[in-house]
Parts: sequence; structure tokens; C-alpha cells
Amino acid sequence: MCFFKRKKKEDKKVETKEEGSLVTVESTTETKKELKKSEKKETKIDNEEKTKEAEKVEKEEKNRKSVYRVIYNKETKVWNIKKDGAKRIIDSRETKEEALKRVKELSENSDSNFVVYKKDGKFQKK
Repeated sequence: MCFFKRKKKEDKKVETKEEGSLVTVESTTETKKELKKSEKKETKIDNEEKTKEAEKVEKEEKNRKSVYRVIYNKETKVWNIKKDGAKRIIDSRETKEEALKRVKELSENSDSNFVVYKKDGKFQKK
């Protein structure tokens, strides 16, 4: 049993008025194939443009300076140093002065900025 029917190629013959000769015209299925090929080419070009744009955005993000944050953790009673976008804590210090020294070292080495918070979580300084 065959559930699917195959489409046959149909060539239509058309008479031209000027010459009176028969000219074969491509069937609609063949023109659809050509359209699909041209669409694929266009999508490849679009994909290449999108990848170029994505690369530009990644470069801009890399060029953007990172920010270190000094935050007090009430549960462990320690000052944590964390970088923006990072999941882990970079360093932990018992006193705020030690944490500030460490953040200054990190920010100078990586040429970035840092932000300090008070014990209650309010913003202190940049």
C-alpha cells in the first residue's frame, strides 16, 4: 500500500505568437526547488551576518571592565570578594581592611574597578 503520491513533472508547451514555435516551460515543482535553493543561500548569508554581529558583541563584553565587589556575609561573618558575573567567591577575609587591600591588588592587575558595601549591605564607595 502506498500512502503518499508522487508528483509527476509536468512540462507545459506554449506557443509564442511571434515565432509560432513551441517552447517548454518548467513545471511549478521545478521552480519551487529553485526558490528553495535561493532561500537557502539567503539564510546562509543571514546566518553569517548574525555570527559576525554576535562576535562583535562578545568583543565588546570582553573590552568592558569588570567590577569587583566587597560584600559582608552575616552568616559566616566574613568579607567576601566577588567579581560581577561570577558564580563563586574569589576571596574571603576576616576584616574589611584586608579585603580592601586584596581588592585593590586584583583591580590593579586586571585593570578594573571595585565597589565596597557596608555591613548592612548599603553602598559605600566605588
